[in-house]
Amino acid sequence: MLRFLLIFFVGLLFSACISNSLIVNDIKEDPKELSTQTISKIAIPVREEGYSNFKTQTLKSQRELDKFIEKIKLQINWNKKKNFLETLLLKKIDFSEYNLFLYRINMTSGATVLSVDTPIGDKNNITIKIGQDQPNIGTANMAYYALAYKVAKSVKTITIDNGTEKTVIENKTLNTANSHHPVPDECMEWFDGCNDCGRVGKEGIPVCTEMACISYSEFKCKKWKE
Repeated sequence: MLRFLLIFFVGLLFSACISNSLIVNDIKEDPKELSTQTISKIAIPVREEGYSNFKTQTLKSQRELDKFIEKIKLQINWNKKKNFLETLLLKKIDFSEYNLFLYRINMTSGATVLSVDTPIGDKNNITIKIGQDQPNIGTANMAYYALAYKVAKSVKTITIDNGTEKTVIENKTLNTANSHHPVPDECMEWFDGCNDCGRVGKEGIPVCTEMACISYSEFKCKKWKE
């Protein structure tokens, strides 16, 4: 009887050791901070009334940036226009490798303080976390904030996480149908000569199908803003 009990307990101990040895800890590593070779912040003024003039967008060529700057120069409701433009121009973005990502934020109070974390993720997908500190007593005026980043063209998506919702923006998003034909702001759906495109979300961010084309045919706006 004693021998039987001894064999039984040894068997239980052996089984327990086998079970523990088969447990695999599925621990996912936290996303890492990214090098400036993937994404780097451009130090534009954080808050500016003039940001009400443009929406969140990705500029992927020098031509698009030049057109954007010329449009800004004609606008009058800016407080720090010179600072904003000089900062963009001094960055000297190589558009063969990078895009310029501009993200606009609307706030119902000018007393809101934003805290922006260092971008994390990998070379394909990036997340930027934005915190908000809203005082008990704020201002009733609408306030406009913006962030600017130089982003490697290899990056597929940029996710903005404000703690309550996440906005995913495609880094390949174009503000033009193709390199030869700009898309009017009033055009909601269009054919860019290869793919069908349209605007999504409150910001009206352009998204397109992903067919590969050797050459483009004629641009056509399929739906205009009412």
